[in-house]
Amino acid sequence: MENTDKLLKDYSDPEKGAYLGAIASIATADHEATEEELDYIKTLAQSADLSPEQEERVVRAGKEISANELERCLDILKTSDLRFSLVTDIISFAKSDGKYSEDEKKNIEQIAQHLDIDENQFSLLDLFVKKSSDSGKSGEEVTKPGFLSALGLDDKFKSAGINTSSLTKGLLGIVGPMLIAKMLSGGGRGGMMGGRGGMLGGRGGIGGMLGNTMASGGLSNRQPGIGSLISMLSGGRSYSSMGNILPNILRGRR
Repeated sequence: MENTDKLLKDYSDPEKGAYLGAIASIATADHEATEEELDYIKTLAQSADLSPEQEERVVRAGKEISANELERCLDILKTSDLRFSLVTDIISFAKSDGKYSEDEKKNIEQIAQHLDIDENQFSLLDLFVKKSSDSGKSGEEVTKPGFLSALGLDDKFKSAGINTSSLTKGLLGIVGPMLIAKMLSGGGRGGMMGGRGGMLGGRGGIGGMLGNTMASGGLSNRQPGIGSLISMLSGGRSYSSMGNILPNILRGRR
């Protein structure tokens, strides 16, 4: 696979594995991952060019509801810029059903604190999700240089110690589906189309998930904002339906 066709290409293997593992763990926190969801998780891991060891860990994170797996991923991300992308994705997930209560916000703040994200940084990420949605811009436009400046957030992010370039590169709710669609249609690595082309057929498998994403605005960009990879992988579940599951997992009480 060409370097330009890799997800998270500027990060180390453990960072990429931890980020995708956390995404997989959170998306399946309240249910056992379906075969379709696991296929998507595996393809994400392959598109990030993970080592076999890291790919296995990502898949395990999607299969097991475990405090240990999620905590392991979050601990690795504490020193990575990807922690900001992860919290942004969780916030987007929480807001995707049009509901974002104070309790939900506090729960996500606990996850942010675990990642050593301070209150100011969290507030800016929360504001970014809101403003990107209110802007009416498509997902692709949100990741373009200059978008944060247009929102009046670029200098604020930099002052708060948030790497804006890393933030947008890690927003897999936008770039993930587009790259996977390219790969599976033969635009990326041809072997994936030949070896796993069946996943594009019918309404099942990754083809079905990408079709649902396109219908809901992910790839066709009908809906504004940054989207959420967790939302895409969660089988249509909302953050509010999970209640306190994620904070409880981190406390080891699941």
